[in-house]
Amino acid sequence: MNKINQILNYATMNDYKQVMDVFKLHKSYFPHIRGDKVKRMIESKNIVWENGVLITWNHYKRKQKVGDYQAQKGDCILHQIAAKNQGDGSGKRVFEKFIEYNKGRDIVLSVRSLNTRAIEFYKKYGFIKVSDIEWGKTKQVKGEVYLLEQKPLYRYKENKFV
Repeated sequence: MNKINQILNYATMNDYKQVMDVFKLHKSYFPHIRGDKVKRMIESKNIVWENGVLITWNHYKRKQKVGDYQAQKGDCILHQIAAKNQGDGSGKRVFEKFIEYNKGRDIVLSVRSLNTRAIEFYKKYGFIKVSDIEWGKTKQVKGEVYLLEQKPLYRYKENKFV
């Protein structure tokens, strides 16, 4: 493992099997995860891997729509978070470090609407719902977009900037 700014550890190819095992453990939430994509994310250092917890993420290189929400260049997009041992506090500890690492950047994520456990977890950290989103060929998978504002320039509230 290598350190990201001395705050987080990112995955290396030596961690690949363990990372994939965690994704397989939560296959109902991550049916779309492919090994080749995980390898590319490891190579580009976009997977945090610490204490059995993984977080996949990126920083936007340009403005990007997530549902109806307009993310800005430099914002962090949180793709996935999963823990080998849900409920033991390890996810909380790594996630708090991830938020600290991204201090000064807004963090945007999308989550399946049925994943109420994850939604409640994000809300505890101050994430607010900013949009709905749909995935799949026929838009059969319903989701929600959440935002953690960490930039002092603007505030987002009830679907409008104030």
